Amino acid sequence: MAFGSASPDSGVDLRPPALNLTSWDDMCTEGGITFIIFLTIFALYMIMRCWYLAKNWSNKTVTSPFYSKSEEQDQSRFFPRVIEKIEDILILPFVPRALDSFVMWIFFGFFITTIPMAINRYYKKSWENDVFALQGPLNLISHLFGCGMLNTTSIPYTEVLEENPPPLFSQPPKSAKYERIDWFLFFHLSIGLLWLCAASLQIYKNKVGGWSFERGEHWKTHRMFGKVSLFIALLHTFMIMYITLENFVNQRLIIVIGYWGMVYQSVRLLYDGTKYASLTARSTGDEKKRFKKLHEMNMFILYVKTIRGSGTIRISAWLLWIVGQFLSPDMRDIIDRSCCQTYAEQGIGDASTCWKPVFLNLFMTNFINDWLELLYIHMKIHDDDGKAVTATVREEKQLIWAKFFVRVIVIIPTFPLLIFDDSISQWSLNFPQPFQFIIGNLAEISAYGMVIALFYIDFLFDAVPKCYESIQGFIQPDDEPMTVKED
Repeated sequence: MAFGSASPDSGVDLRPPALNLTSWDDMCTEGGITFIIFLTIFALYMIMRCWYLAKNWSNKTVTSPFYSKSEEQDQSRFFPRVIEKIEDILILPFVPRALDSFVMWIFFGFFITTIPMAINRYYKKSWENDVFALQGPLNLISHLFGCGMLNTTSIPYTEVLEENPPPLFSQPPKSAKYERIDWFLFFHLSIGLLWLCAASLQIYKNKVGGWSFERGEHWKTHRMFGKVSLFIALLHTFMIMYITLENFVNQRLIIVIGYWGMVYQSVRLLYDGTKYASLTARSTGDEKKRFKKLHEMNMFILYVKTIRGSGTIRISAWLLWIVGQFLSPDMRDIIDRSCCQTYAEQGIGDASTCWKPVFLNLFMTNFINDWLELLYIHMKIHDDDGKAVTATVREEKQLIWAKFFVRVIVIIPTFPLLIFDDSISQWSLNFPQPFQFIIGNLAEISAYGMVIALFYIDFLFDAVPKCYESIQGFIQPDDEPMTVKED
């Protein structure tokens, strides 16, 4: 997108204007059509998937995912019906047929979106989070139609580094923490990819004949590789803690608190997953089945949350980036971290406000994680012979929806406060202290509450059980399905 060559001090806004959906020049020549291509592919998939599910379930004597509640089943409750409609539209059409294929899609997708970071370090001599892996295919389709391509931008973490990456298992250099960033990011990336591979393989092989068709040999190998995966998970969690503590890029306190919340989530899920694995080995009968299911759910959710840096955070960054192309420069600075940092480096933006797009990126990442977790839960709702979901899985589903409900409630006031932060800050000058400080920082204060809702909601529910119970009683869906009879 072309824009002026005036200097930052000339008073001319050097930031590119918003793309216009009704302008042929913006949509074709500038590559805005790539967003329409993405929406078209998404819509076609939704139509095909819904058609397949409707056809697949209409003639079977099993429990339909498109169940409806009878008139006697509390139709007066608003939130259960809202949740049911959301699931019908955004969850059920995407539920995979098998866990192994689901994990493979996650693995390859996340691996492809992570590798550009290593490529940038090798060829561009800097650490950057690039959206090219996601935008590149859309640009190629646009080019095949004879239109232009959107210029992708990166989120720079470092300046150009002249030295090669550090050797494997070397000691961190004893220098200023910013100068050690190469060492930290190299090992964080390496261990993160190792955990992505190990965890994906462990879950992928957890199927009939995964490690062996002989049951005893299968579970023996599963437990053995599980110990290897546990060691890698601990190493990955330790690196997350180390990087958060080091804070080598000087993130704002609010973002650091959010990162510590990620560490807490990882430790909690890792502890629960290993605890239920131990209980599974020592139990029998129905208790063994329940503990086994709790172990599987905790480890899958751990897998999704701890690989967010490989995929979900990059997917959310791309979504915010491509939507930002159609927004004003000021709005783009609020939601797109790459633009905010790039403009700040060029002297046409304020780097001190770049915590806002980082915060929104983390917020969207959590929503994508919730979506992946619900896809998994819906795979576990019915077993192979069509029996209803167990109470254990149903409770986990209700817990995910309770967290989602809290996050939505908190983001409602936070998002407009972020948008109008500058105006509110100016308005606050009309008030004496301490009201001036409180009003002027309402956006950041609200964002702190949002961070707690995003990353410490498990701790809140554990510490105050009545909090979860009250939310659960308010939104709990009556999700007993109906059986579809054969014609």
